[in-house]
Amino acid sequence: INDWELIGSRTYSWKGNEVLRCKHWDKVAIRWHLSTCSAYGECSGGTNVDYATKAQNWTEMPVWRNAFTYVQVPGQLNKTQQLRLGLTGYDSRKTQVEAFAPLKIDVDWRWQITRDGCNNFVVRMSAMSMINEKMRPKLERFCRLFDKDHFVDCTNL
Repeated sequence: INDWELIGSRTYSWKGNEVLRCKHWDKVAIRWHLSTCSAYGECSGGTNVDYATKAQNWTEMPVWRNAFTYVQVPGQLNKTQQLRLGLTGYDSRKTQVEAFAPLKIDVDWRWQITRDGCNNFVVRMSAMSMINEKMRPKLERFCRLFDKDHFVDCTNL
């Protein structure tokens, strides 16, 4: 599938203590939660972690790096009914959304050392699908629940 279009994103900067932000970091843990749930509310999956290790210098163009990708494609066996998603430490509670195909969820991070030597760490969870007339109501519902950045006009997918 090559026609992925953004249907929502949530981006968070690290909001810790300024003294800690300006200390040397060797790595940063990126934690996210993704559970697949049946129509009966039985969920599997959970919290996962990846580590960011190499910060970019402030003179470099910031680059997003992928920590995790979840894809659900049409015709897939045991298609899940619901997804429970969240960025641990950033989202106050997990978001439960209807799952559909095609759907792609990415967790990405960007880490740069600022000119004054402090850490600028950003994590993002984004969702993509293929947009067509038949899917519009489903995509709009998903977007309204998931999108926190407001890059997407949920009523005009």
